[in-house]
Amino acid sequence: MTSTDERADGSDGPTVMVALSNPRTEAALVSIAAALAKHQNGHVLAIHIVQVPDQTALSAAAENRERIDAESADLLAAAEADAEAVGVPVETKTVLSHRGLAEVFDAARTNDADTVVMGYSGARFGGRAEGVVEELAHDLPCDFLVFDGESFDPSRVLVPTAGGYSSELSAAVARALRETVGAEVALLYVAEDGDAEAGRAFLTEWATEHGLVDAELLVETGDVEAAIEAAAASHSLVVIGATERGLLSRVVGGSLALSVLEDIETPVLLAERPSSRSLRERLFRRR
Repeated sequence: MTSTDERADGSDGPTVMVALSNPRTEAALVSIAAALAKHQNGHVLAIHIVQVPDQTALSAAAENRERIDAESADLLAAAEADAEAVGVPVETKTVLSHRGLAEVFDAARTNDADTVVMGYSGARFGGRAEGVVEELAHDLPCDFLVFDGESFDPSRVLVPTAGGYSSELSAAVARALRETVGAEVALLYVAEDGDAEAGRAFLTEWATEHGLVDAELLVETGDVEAAIEAAAASHSLVVIGATERGLLSRVVGGSLALSVLEDIETPVLLAERPSSRSLRERLFRRR
């Protein structure tokens, strides 16, 4: 791996790392990262990972540094401007790597990131991602948010939940968007057993526990995927927590749950919190 750095004024708060690869999605990803960083009094680390073909040595690629830096400069300058517009400190970095997606994991660990924001397309680059992700997805270095969409509109946010794994993270994202950009938040619970009354009781308690008492509560019965798809149609963003199986494994493997989400025209933000992190590690950042 080889990299170049441009450091901005630091921050004592959390590091929200955004992995960039596509100019079309840069603004959306940085907007998400900046909202989270602002909510937590943290800073944004924008990394452009330039994937080098296996047959090209990194040292040879580095000889083309002028061209690579020129290409990265435009992308990272846009990221810096977008983050600064929100009022958060930002640091930028360019990384050359053969390893594609695996490099995102390494960069998160190396830079002690608290959260990683990346695009859905970025989870598939590299051709060799499947074997790598299956191994890495069960040992995430930090919280991961994977955005499926090109435009970011947080005006009306839908959070489907049944509690459990990663629901804390989806709730935290919803709170951050509500408090930094004024998002209207709606919570959705689908009672597959048809008991709507019990479903409303659960959702009311969940909203209270996660600081979302002012959110709109939606309770539906029947098929979960169909209910999410129907509710998503009237919202601008869907934030959904991962299951215990592992978000990135589902992204790479193309499971049924992800296929259903791909049918939703509304942009989706998939959230996964490492299951191995203790409560203390979640409350106190490791430095």
